[in-house]
Amino acid sequence: MEDIYQKIYGKLNRMGVFDVRQYAVIEKPPYTPLCIDRIADDCYALSQNRVDDGFVIADPDVEIRIDHKNKIAEPLSYQDRSVRKIVYPKPGLVNLKVKNELASFLDRWLDDLLSQGFIRHQ
Repeated sequence: MEDIYQKIYGKLNRMGVFDVRQYAVIEKPPYTPLCIDRIADDCYALSQNRVDDGFVIADPDVEIRIDHKNKIAEPLSYQDRSVRKIVYPKPGLVNLKVKNELASFLDRWLDDLLSQGFIRHQ
């Protein structure tokens, strides 16, 4: 049975996130565009950047670590205009409450994005 990190990996794969070499934007009007940043070989950031009174606001912005060998993806951080949450606040320390919360959020958000058609090569 798949765990939540395997499910997240599969959803990111279906969306075409792993094909991004540096930066990509998926536009699906009327929804806010989805930005995909490849931060490192094993790390991506997904964000929906809306413009509010001339300011670009990442709401939300999630960093995700990828383990292709084990086909898992784990959220590392989340931020929006009012809060920033970090799974690993210091080396060797994990905030399990935030880790579980962000995994659940990311799983639901990816479901929403897929249902809205946010897939790179369609």
